Amino acid sequence: MSDSTDHILKEQALGHLRDLLEMHWREARDSADEDGKFAISFKVAIADGAPAKLKVTSRISTTITDEIESTVDDPGQPRLL
Repeated sequence: MSDSTDHILKEQALGHLRDLLEMHWREARDSADEDGKFAISFKVAIADGAPAKLKVTSRISTTITDEIESTVDDPGQPRLL
């Protein structure tokens, strides 16, 4: 790939990233966990050729945290009342 083709691909990829970020920002914010955290990841795939193919993928992910806490008595120790 020539430097000029690389430059064009990078510029086009950045445009796609901006478009996807703009399109999915609200959905990502709506998916935030109770701490307000959310993630949007992007993947850029390029297939060299004539013409070169460019694919930009976005993924919105949330982290779900749940917790259960308990105590376990030591069976070798008597229980105190």
